[in-house]
Amino acid sequence: MTGVGAGCETPSEHAESATLHAFLNCYLRETDTASVVEAETSLPGVGVEGTVAHAPLKHHGVEVVAPLRYESATGRHLFDKPVYARSDDRELQPIDAASLAALARRELVLSTEAADSTAGTDLLRRVLASRRKIERLVDERNDFDRLYGPETTFRDAEQSLVYGHHFHPAPKSLEGIVDHDLSTYAPELRGAFQLRYFASDPHLITGWSARNAGPTEWIADALKAAEATLPSEAERALASDRAVIPVHPWQAEWLSAQPHVQRALERGSITDLGTFGPTVYPTSSVRTLWTSELPFMVKTSLAVEITNAERTSKVSELELGVAVTRLLEAGLADRIDESFPRFAVVRDPAALTVDIGAGPESGFETVLRENPFRGDDANDVSPVVALCQDGIDGPSRIARLIRALADRSGRPTSAVAREWFREYLAVTVEPVLWTYFELGLGFEAHQQNTLVRLDEDGWPVEGFYRDNEGFYVPESRRETVDAVCPGVTDQIETVCPDTTADDCVRYYVVLNNAFGVINALGIAGLADETALLDVLRESLVGLEAYEPSESALISKLLDDRRVPCKGNLRTRFEDRDELAAPLEAESVYIDIENPLVTRL
Repeated sequence: MTGVGAGCETPSEHAESATLHAFLNCYLRETDTASVVEAETSLPGVGVEGTVAHAPLKHHGVEVVAPLRYESATGRHLFDKPVYARSDDRELQPIDAASLAALARRELVLSTEAADSTAGTDLLRRVLASRRKIERLVDERNDFDRLYGPETTFRDAEQSLVYGHHFHPAPKSLEGIVDHDLSTYAPELRGAFQLRYFASDPHLITGWSARNAGPTEWIADALKAAEATLPSEAERALASDRAVIPVHPWQAEWLSAQPHVQRALERGSITDLGTFGPTVYPTSSVRTLWTSELPFMVKTSLAVEITNAERTSKVSELELGVAVTRLLEAGLADRIDESFPRFAVVRDPAALTVDIGAGPESGFETVLRENPFRGDDANDVSPVVALCQDGIDGPSRIARLIRALADRSGRPTSAVAREWFREYLAVTVEPVLWTYFELGLGFEAHQQNTLVRLDEDGWPVEGFYRDNEGFYVPESRRETVDAVCPGVTDQIETVCPDTTADDCVRYYVVLNNAFGVINALGIAGLADETALLDVLRESLVGLEAYEPSESALISKLLDDRRVPCKGNLRTRFEDRDELAAPLEAESVYIDIENPLVTRL
């Protein structure tokens, strides 16, 4: 069984199907009235047989009926096309993704207390923009072996996300970068470019570092060691006491138009050195830039809105990544390695910014992330989302890998899929949850922030977590964490109530990550989702002994029929910026069915 592109021939059809699937699955998950039912018994007179998704839009007198091609225990269904709507008991009529989104937005307005008539208009615009971008990506990415082949590289995997987040209503929405620049800056179009550098008077630099050398020294040493030719002005700056700062070239153009930057350029306190140095490649986050030629990845501020937030870095986020690096290097990393030697946290040991302008941030905020994926170490490493996304031409990459494993071994695909999933949990999910319970540090380990290395046969052998913003410390564990690195929690803004940390870690690690892998294996027809849910439940039971009394992360998963889950549709409908809002208000959480209880 294939994914959202089944039966699609043109890029437009692919984009329409992907957009409709993403939006409708979000709506089914996040609204109480939507459900999966047997049409012939529950919806008399609809003229459709079998299992259907049913979404009554009561304020409009309309019901949406989507025949199911695949019913998912974890909630991401596949629909047969067309999807239908009818009103006032009239005949079913096909409905397109744009019309569905418009009706559903209005339904949310009318059913949400205190919402005004304009609420969610930005949501609709982004759904249409995301659809248009998916159409372009499908049209231009016909290199299927690079996208889904048995072997991959870090760059290829990071730049392969044609469809994006399965549970986001506008997974490919991007505001700020114009269409003709996408081929340069979009990872999905295999973007590649050089960084633009600025030189700054040293007294304007604020830097943070968990290493002996500061960020400006690290940058200078790396540029001097790189094989790329440096312009003479850059060489003079590196030879002097001026600090050299790497900036995403799109952000550099944006900064050059800002009055506080223009004043600094006119005074000469900062100098635009132009673009030079190694070619870098945008990863799946768009603003984190990788090259095998540098010992660090560069994560820049980017005044561009992607899915739910403008990707403008805060100083507190820079401090957080360095503080967590100090914490890891004070002993936490050793403890993780002792228990889970096949798992590692990719650290963010240094960051810097230029202190100009009246605000807390100038736009020059830059994170230097260690780069363990160089040379041969860049082979066969992939963000999990790249393994699980539907293929344009058929199955996901994970489906192709596991079928090949089964063919070579002569074993049933269901047995290989279960074993693969057990190994996956052992190198990703289990170490993340153990670290939260035992060490008091939670990771926002969703599918994009979780990396997995596969061996030459396709088995998971190493797991990695990366994200300088995605850490949580529950209030009950503050003293435990501070005992490892005194005072470190004063630098961590995401110390939060235990229930908040539980909800975030549960969603990202289990509902997004583990459930997403289960769904990808189920959709591919490799194993029944309930069998994989049973494997996950066994894993969680094994971790239950580590769960502290203050936490209910696992106990809710094992016992409660409904669990809190981030709702990307409602978050986007309410126009929340997840990077600007306080932690407790950055996303909308809703209760969803817990298949670990209801399906087992």
